[in-house]
Amino acid sequence: MTTLQDHPVSGGQMLPQLPVARRDSVWRRFRRASPFALIYSAAILIFYTIIFIIPFGTGIWLAFQNWDFITNPKFVGLRNFTKAFTDQYFWQALEKTILFSVVEISLGLSIALLFALALSQILGKWQNFYLSVYYLPVITPLVVSIYLWRWLYRPTGGAFNTLLSSVGLPEQPFLASPQQALWAITLVVIWAHLGTGIVLFLAGINDVPESLFEAARLDGAGFWQSFYRITLPLIRPVLVYQMVVSVIGTVQMFEAFFLIPGPGFSTRTLALYTYELGFRALNLGYGAAVSLIIFVMLLGATVFQLRRWKIEWEH
Repeated sequence: MTTLQDHPVSGGQMLPQLPVARRDSVWRRFRRASPFALIYSAAILIFYTIIFIIPFGTGIWLAFQNWDFITNPKFVGLRNFTKAFTDQYFWQALEKTILFSVVEISLGLSIALLFALALSQILGKWQNFYLSVYYLPVITPLVVSIYLWRWLYRPTGGAFNTLLSSVGLPEQPFLASPQQALWAITLVVIWAHLGTGIVLFLAGINDVPESLFEAARLDGAGFWQSFYRITLPLIRPVLVYQMVVSVIGTVQMFEAFFLIPGPGFSTRTLALYTYELGFRALNLGYGAAVSLIIFVMLLGATVFQLRRWKIEWEH
């Protein structure tokens, strides 16, 4: 709907103003929308509700219940949360998760950045060839990769111990050792996700204007000086994204620790501990509470990282 407003001009005449369109209400725009757009939007909303909202809401409800799949759920308030903070197995799993995350993120991102720097010096088809080779583990199903590494880690007849024996070094227990199992699995995860980091870092490096490097070379800057002064600051958004996604991925990592279990509690992380509580001990309420604690931890870590890096960007 439009309105006309008159404005006085010289001579006392009134000059009509151009029509001013009023903003349509949400309901009016909804009625004017295409039927296909409404159908697609409704389908996405239904899918999102079934896949995320309902399970997430159910998990929150379960966190305040005591349920074993057999008897009726019983409301217990905050007892599941207080139990988690006094549970020694929870703290052991948290310790393993933090150790795994710190080592995997620091080594994984560092190696991926070094490989991306090396590939940035290679132009043409050879860069695409090496990039495809490095990305191959990413497109390989993780289950297949895990069973491949289980064969490599075999104490007898495994590829690694065969290689060690051939050069006169003692064989290692790897997954059978409480001291080595966690780091052996960490190596598997780094190898499986290395290609993603290389692709993202290489894309960020290729977006840096070449004129900046030429100016730096004219000023006498070397390769590493250009890297610290030009490349690293300009690819910081990629680095932040990699760190945030890596923190979430490592804390939620389940398949590797489930399919390559170490002796005792040496490789039991929070994700695996949550699974054992819910589907082995049938303590769904406590398992849901632990998973909700993991969610809050990840949310806090993500917000902290984004705010910290945002402050550095502004200054």
